[in-house]
Amino acid sequence: MFYYFSLFGVLVSLIICLYFKSFDFKSSIIGIVTVAFSMVYETVLGGYFGLYYYLNPKDSIIYMVLSAILLYPALNIIYTMFLPKKKKAILGYTATWMIAMLIFEYFSVISGTVVFTGWKPFPWSVVTYIVTYLWVYLIYRYLSNKRLSLKLS
Repeated sequence: MFYYFSLFGVLVSLIICLYFKSFDFKSSIIGIVTVAFSMVYETVLGGYFGLYYYLNPKDSIIYMVLSAILLYPALNIIYTMFLPKKKKAILGYTATWMIAMLIFEYFSVISGTVVFTGWKPFPWSVVTYIVTYLWVYLIYRYLSNKRLSLKLS
């Protein structure tokens, strides 16, 4: 049940956020890249290496695909929608997101939604979140600067 409540809660949160902030081109690119990144990441680490599975080993790939298409892109889109402009604020904002994701992961493990068979949250989940939020930020910043230069041309 935690899996479905999480998925529903994140999607509802995205809809609520869209009420307050507009969905822009940068966020849509982040969403698309997140799908690709998540599909590769989940397939390689969860499927191929068998470091973890979702709910049960037999149906895990279905839940991985659903998460890659719905859950993770929605989270990264919400992250970018409220991304601060100042660099110092970005560090605190991103650190808060990373802590929230670690807590979410903890509850996923406690509820049996994610079962670790070889994955270690420390350091690998922390490294994963650092890498993820770094590429999300860099792509978002690149697209922001690219759009600005297109306006000036």
